[in-house]
Amino acid sequence: MIILPNPVTKVYAVNEIVNTSLPANVQAMTPAAGLAFYIAILWRSVVTLGGVAFLIFLIWGGIEWLTSGGDKTRVETAQKMISNAFIGLAVLIGSYAIALFIQNAFKINILAPVFPNNITQ
Repeated sequence: MIILPNPVTKVYAVNEIVNTSLPANVQAMTPAAGLAFYIAILWRSVVTLGGVAFLIFLIWGGIEWLTSGGDKTRVETAQKMISNAFIGLAVLIGSYAIALFIQNAFKINILAPVFPNNITQ
């Protein structure tokens, strides 16, 4: 037996499992929309953590370079660390550029997915 939700109060089907820790807008999403929502959140989190990692490795490489005392191997290690930090930043920027390209080319915002509701009431 399926009970359609009342716009004023939420009514769920019999024995429906509801996660009350989720925001109301996520609870109302279809499974596909919920998955897309969480993938977008995961992508934003990875980009944020990547940006923080870039800053940490850039500063760490700079400190290693400054404290190398002319030791050639430590200078090379520091240079590799700094160049790897910039390569990681380029990957992050590239992933954002691909997302923007998809958004502009296909008119789909994959960073904030919205699914149309074709059910008329």
